[in-house]
Amino acid sequence: MQLQLWSDMNWRLILTLIVLSGVLAYLGDVLGMRIGKKRISLFGLRPRDTSRLITAVTGMFISIAVLITMTVISENVRTALFSMKFIRGQLQSLTRELQESRSESQLMAINLLDSEKRLKEQEEKLLSVQNELATAQPLLEEIRQSLSTTQKERDQLEEEKKVLSASVEELRREAEELRKGLIQIRSGRIAVFAKEILGQMAVEPMSDRSEVEQIFQDLRRRAEYVIAARTGLSPSEIVLAVDIEKEMEKIASCTEQQTRKFVRTVAEANAVFGEDIKITYEVSDSELVYRKGDVLYVRTVDPGAVRENAEAELHLILRMVNRKAVQDSIKPDPVTGKVGALDATAFFEAVETIRKAESKLTVEVTAAEDIYTEGPVRVTLNLRPAEEQ
Repeated sequence: MQLQLWSDMNWRLILTLIVLSGVLAYLGDVLGMRIGKKRISLFGLRPRDTSRLITAVTGMFISIAVLITMTVISENVRTALFSMKFIRGQLQSLTRELQESRSESQLMAINLLDSEKRLKEQEEKLLSVQNELATAQPLLEEIRQSLSTTQKERDQLEEEKKVLSASVEELRREAEELRKGLIQIRSGRIAVFAKEILGQMAVEPMSDRSEVEQIFQDLRRRAEYVIAARTGLSPSEIVLAVDIEKEMEKIASCTEQQTRKFVRTVAEANAVFGEDIKITYEVSDSELVYRKGDVLYVRTVDPGAVRENAEAELHLILRMVNRKAVQDSIKPDPVTGKVGALDATAFFEAVETIRKAESKLTVEVTAAEDIYTEGPVRVTLNLRPAEEQ
């Protein structure tokens, strides 16, 4: 530390001041002695006082010389002598700025602490939200699955709605046709009903055009005979209105086909006596549905419970057979909804058998012949004691 202090001292300035002070003191002393010896008096003073005044003035010159020397040699002294107030003002200004800076720094530190605290709180809130999100994620996935299921159900309901709308529209058309038919019934006798089948025939595979045309002619004649028998008119008096172009298309669709077809003659609308009867042809694939002897329905009947209602019980069995046949793709009659009929004799014989039985019977309905898509479903009733099962 002492070495650093000695090395930092301005030796040139110090030596210059010492030398200059010594020289000026010597010159003042010499001048004072001379004036004293000559007994010079200045300003009316005594020589002794004059010598003292010269000594004092010499001291003043020494101080002035020291100041001038220090000012010339040292920049710090110049600054201290001539710029002290300015420097003091700057120091005060810098002190205030430093104080303000410290205050701002403290305020910034406080704000920083507050920001860190708020940041920590936000991080805690974020962590809480993330935990809640993680907890809600399974629920959200479940909601999405439920929404997907609901969407599928909605789409399914939309499809069902469309189907129901189509069914309602079809029912409206049928109701309109029935209304027109009712009007026709009230105004005159009905010769044929709308959608009534007037005849049907099968077309065997690989039939040529002439064979198909003959089948269509036979169907037309059958329709005429059916209507003639109903109205009491002769077949020659029956007028069938047919769209020739559509008939040719139907004939072409049945010619040289590798699969069995069947053709139905259907009345387009209700017609009263004396009107032209509009007919159309329906062509569909014909497939073997039941073979002769196939069991279509089996039911056990207790004669004691149904003896008085044996006829209704058999009607129920035949309705179940009819429903099964329709489900198995047998084409029903559009008007009646039935696919066939049972011989009345066989029906009432079965009723009598049930009424006379003393124990349970098994009623078995079998196909009386090979049955194709177009029907009709001809069946036989086989009744036997239930124990034989």
